[in-house]
Amino acid sequence: MTDVPHAWLLRLLKVPPAPRLPSGHEGRVFRSAPAFRRYQLLRWGVQQLGVAAGLVAGALFLREFIFHVDYPLSHAIAWVLEGLALLGFLVQLPVGFLVTRLDYAFRWYILSDRSLRVREGLVSLQEKTMTFANIQQVSIQQNPIQRLFGIADVKVETAGGGGSGGSKGGEAHREHLHEAYFRGVDNAAEIRDVILARVRLHRDTGLGEHAPEEPVEPAGTSTAALEAATELLTEMRALRGAMPPRQPR
Repeated sequence: MTDVPHAWLLRLLKVPPAPRLPSGHEGRVFRSAPAFRRYQLLRWGVQQLGVAAGLVAGALFLREFIFHVDYPLSHAIAWVLEGLALLGFLVQLPVGFLVTRLDYAFRWYILSDRSLRVREGLVSLQEKTMTFANIQQVSIQQNPIQRLFGIADVKVETAGGGGSGGSKGGEAHREHLHEAYFRGVDNAAEIRDVILARVRLHRDTGLGEHAPEEPVEPAGTSTAALEAATELLTEMRALRGAMPPRQPR
């Protein structure tokens, strides 16, 4: 396991253990697809190339302009600036690589029969829980690089998620407090369908909001609820079959 050689880093960052399903709940605890780790490392590598290019450009600037300034300490200051920038870059390289590599192993997604939960991040841990009764929209997002890796993101939005306030920085997006992402999954369509089925089930059984044109029937006599439950069971079985097996700690 990747967490054994780096236990010191996990203790330093106080990373919590793997989450479990709440008592009495049914569902699944899973991670992103293995290809998501390669995708993250590729992004990290491109970012480091950009930083290295910036350092080279800065060094050329110093040599071209500051070295020609008629000031006794100009050369010393230029060399100190170059040295500090290079040192900072070299120090952050192994730490950034390690955090990026471990991000996959400690990114968890939970789909239970009542809610979903997303836990992500090592340095800055974020955890979001959403009940199916409050979910308004589920969509799939996939950029060209993700398409090459065969992965996608499932975006879940709850009521009140249309504004721009209250957002905080994510990995590649500025996430709103009313948004959650199942990032880097290779069965995005199945996850979306299961979430939508559970949303319909909660609404049909009177656990969530109903559209005005859809009258609420008693839960015990609602044929729509029975049909939704049957559809949910079928989709959950398909999702479990498509997901990778849970890895032991």
